[in-house]
Amino acid sequence: MIRRALNRLQTLVNRTVDRYSAAVAHEVAMRRHRQILSERSMQYAAAKTSRLTGAWTMQLPNVNDIISASSPAVRARVNQLTRDFPYFARALNNIVDYTVGPGIVYQSRVKLSNGKLDKRRNQIIEDAFKWWADEADASGKLHYYDIMRLTKRQDAEIGEFLVVLAPIKDPNRYLPLALQLYEANWLTSARDNYGTGGIGLSARPGETETRQGIEYEKLTGRIKGYWFRDPYHGGQEVYIPTNQVIHGFDMLRPQQLRGISQMAPGVLLAHDLHDYMGAEIDGAKFAAKYLAFVKKQQPSLGQGLGVVTRETGEKGITRYIEELENAIVEYLKPGDDVVLAKSERPGTTFTPFVRLLLTMLSVTSGVPYELLTGDYQGINFSTARIIRNDFQQQLRPVAIRHIRQFGLKTQRACLDWAVMTGKINLPGYFQNPRHYWESEWQPPGMEAVDPLREAKSQVEAIRALLKSPQEVARERGRDLEDIYREIKEAMDLAEQYGLHFDLTGIDTTLAPNPAAILEE
Repeated sequence: MIRRALNRLQTLVNRTVDRYSAAVAHEVAMRRHRQILSERSMQYAAAKTSRLTGAWTMQLPNVNDIISASSPAVRARVNQLTRDFPYFARALNNIVDYTVGPGIVYQSRVKLSNGKLDKRRNQIIEDAFKWWADEADASGKLHYYDIMRLTKRQDAEIGEFLVVLAPIKDPNRYLPLALQLYEANWLTSARDNYGTGGIGLSARPGETETRQGIEYEKLTGRIKGYWFRDPYHGGQEVYIPTNQVIHGFDMLRPQQLRGISQMAPGVLLAHDLHDYMGAEIDGAKFAAKYLAFVKKQQPSLGQGLGVVTRETGEKGITRYIEELENAIVEYLKPGDDVVLAKSERPGTTFTPFVRLLLTMLSVTSGVPYELLTGDYQGINFSTARIIRNDFQQQLRPVAIRHIRQFGLKTQRACLDWAVMTGKINLPGYFQNPRHYWESEWQPPGMEAVDPLREAKSQVEAIRALLKSPQEVARERGRDLEDIYREIKEAMDLAEQYGLHFDLTGIDTTLAPNPAAILEE
């Protein structure tokens, strides 16, 4: 009886423990559920997982891993679209033309101790730079400003540009310094030895590794050199230290080693649009070839279309066919019916749909829709000014980056070699070169949409001391000194021929403008 009582007691204890454990487990599960709900409620909506975003993988890999895996295909596709798709080619041309144009013009701005420009030394430096600019290309084909355009095209199309400072020993050259452009795919990964850590504070000072052909210091990310190999001619691998290489690209993430084309977001869109437009054009051409369809009472005889005027077929049946330039009319037998072909291609939705896709391509490329397509329908003075101002604002940092990455580095290299070879004399240059590096670079400007109206506003801004004449000249891509020099030459020429050159009688009041009247 005692054993039976003990068994009953043990069973009761076990049941009590099980009930308590189940209650505790349920409470823990409910707490965990409430915690998950609370965490989800604190998330950004873009980070939440739902049935619509369940397949959307969320990861943030290293930027160099993304570029290394993507850039070869992106470069090839952008290059192919630039060759074959007109809108892609026009987008790149607009970027280069409005950023660099015929060249971002260099002007020396060395100053005296009193803060005024040192005109004599500025003229010496500019003359030396112009002389070298004529022979800057190592191949002897391009002017310095042509190289500037080409590097900007590489930057926009490929995502990066590479220029090697190549010394050339030639007594006929003004300076032994030359610029040699390298293709981005010449960087070879054969010497890559990077680990999983990448650039970071865990590295030891002086420790280096190579990634995508670029050797860098792991601790700081400072570039040490580049490994090149010409894939087209089976050349040997060549290591060039970083002080001889100019590598420019738009850095989008920290620790980024190489660039990616700014056209990358529009590649798939442009490819689909290219295929869609081609298919629609082919369909319209094919549909346009049909003039009419013949319904015959005896289908076995066929449609009866032919290429001769008169033909005797089976059972002595004669067919008569008349050709009218690009159309064909056949004389039919009694009972036959003719239905004229109707081509509804392209349809009414073709134009607005293509316009929508081109607008999306405009957004991805950064080029205004009107410049990208050449479609200026519905544009007036106000909208034209808005488009131009937005485009100028967008291009300003792009032009400044190209000046910093290409212009300043080549200008300083030119001055180094000019002083080192004794072509020009700049006292104390190697003790304080920055004094002689002072410069101004003039990007291309944009002409006024409405010259009369804008000239009036510029004059009023200058009178109110809100703008300087230099700023107005820069907006047009000109240097004020050059403008004044040209005016003086014109006045002297007019005086030479006995003509009167009067600038004081010009009326700056705003006369009625036809464009403004039409707009109103």
